[in-house]
Amino acid sequence: MSREEEEALLMPFLETAKKGGVLVVAPLKEAYERAVGHQVPDSTVYRVLVRHGWRKLAPDKRHPKTDLLAQEEFKKNSPRSSGRKHS
Repeated sequence: MSREEEEALLMPFLETAKKGGVLVVAPLKEAYERAVGHQVPDSTVYRVLVRHGWRKLAPDKRHPKTDLLAQEEFKKNSPRSSGRKHS
C-alpha cells in the first residue's frame, strides 16, 4: 500500500480516537487485511500507525495541578474511620 492509501484507511479510525474514543487495533487490522487482500501480523498494523504519527497515550497517574502537600495535610488531619459500617 502507498502512504496515501494507508492514510485514507487510517483516517476514520484516527478521527474516532481523536474525538475521545479508543483506537482498537483489531477492527483496524481487519480493514487493513481486506485492503491488502491477505492476513498480516499485528506488528504490521502497529508499524503503519507509527509511520503515520500515532503513539499510545495513557492517562497520567496524577493531575498536573495536584498539591501533594495539601493531600498529606488532609490525610493527617481528617477524622479516622472506626471501620464500622453504619446501618
